[in-house]
Amino acid sequence: METTIKEEVKHLKVEGTDVYLHEYGEGKGKLTISNTYGHNYSHYWGAMGESLNEFIKTINSDYFAHKLLGYRNDSQQMDVKKTFTELRKFFREEMDLPFYKHMEFQKDLREKLKDFQSDCEDMNSQEYFVYNFFPSFINRLDYYLIDDRFDQRHIEKSFEGISEQWHFIVTKPSDEYTWLVMFHKLLKKHL
Repeated sequence: METTIKEEVKHLKVEGTDVYLHEYGEGKGKLTISNTYGHNYSHYWGAMGESLNEFIKTINSDYFAHKLLGYRNDSQQMDVKKTFTELRKFFREEMDLPFYKHMEFQKDLREKLKDFQSDCEDMNSQEYFVYNFFPSFINRLDYYLIDDRFDQRHIEKSFEGISEQWHFIVTKPSDEYTWLVMFHKLLKKHL
């Protein structure tokens, strides 16, 4: 037995982006968004209670963005600057370290931290920060710049004892999420 579904497709061009509204009737529809800048999304709703056109106008932009991002859920990305601000704050306020006595080590710490921050900015990935925290930063610190052996061991153990480095991560809305929220507002004006 074959089932025939009548599909109505409406095509819109919104600021250089193609939008296809596939109406399948009975409150079912699919939205497809595509442009040459890499913003390509699609989502199917099976129980909207109204036409896709009306549904898109009534939903909020956050819901719209999350549905189109789908299973990837890329709504958040790491805010590298704020993450490293949190890390520096932790070193300054939470770790009981006699930095003032070891200026050469402080200088090395600042340089290694700056290099690691630069790498994280290039990679723009929370996973990169977590998995490279020790090999690219902590393990590269030159503890031998600390003359006092007791302080050297204490400081080295303090740095190596940092666990759960993902707690330093501060996030912000991702570029894709932000684009979808803005695009939803534009789309509602065109519908």
